[in-house]
Amino acid sequence: MFALLLIAAGLLAWAVQSGRVDVPPHWNPWAPLRVAEPDHWLRGYRLQRTAADPALCSVALAASNLKHTAVPDNATGDGCGWAAAVRVDDARFAPAFTLTCSAALSLAMWERHALQPAAEAHFGHPVARVEHFGSYACRNVRGASGEGERRSQHATANAFDVAGVRLDNGRRISLVNHWGVGGAEGVFLREARDGACRFFKGTLGPDYNAAHRDHFHLDQGPYRICR
Repeated sequence: MFALLLIAAGLLAWAVQSGRVDVPPHWNPWAPLRVAEPDHWLRGYRLQRTAADPALCSVALAASNLKHTAVPDNATGDGCGWAAAVRVDDARFAPAFTLTCSAALSLAMWERHALQPAAEAHFGHPVARVEHFGSYACRNVRGASGEGERRSQHATANAFDVAGVRLDNGRRISLVNHWGVGGAEGVFLREARDGACRFFKGTLGPDYNAAHRDHFHLDQGPYRICR
């Protein structure tokens, strides 16, 4: 009986994926990921599937409002460089930086579905600019005791460090000044961190260690962590 159910499920999946059975987009795991669409229960699967495929990622990112251009692969041979990356040149994230397509896609999702809603909810103003410490850096992981022996996700442009935000009314909220202080700023930063955990595989902040006391480290590395 169980084998028959598996066969039936496989046939149904094939029929949906091939288009022989028409289902609403929000019920179709293989429908294209669209950054602008409302959040739904298949969002996580679609993001994971899209991020793992450079072609799908490129299409999804092109349909977003994140300004970017593709850049050539750059392998240095020492565990550094990047592949399937873009140059993000968007006023909301100035200055420009290089980031893998998968991490850039997560960044676009986080900004639209977590960061901006939290800013509107707590301050009644949108985020005009995300202040950051950049993305690519050919270095090892930095911990509480200094630099380790393993390459950082920054070494492959697969990570991005957020220091704070500026709202469209000029108000500035930073991790170094407002993390853990309470009030609207503290709650906003907590929600921004929790939202990042929904879209990035790795999210590290001040609760992780002293090396992250002033920023969120966001990456699309192999390990899931939300601290």
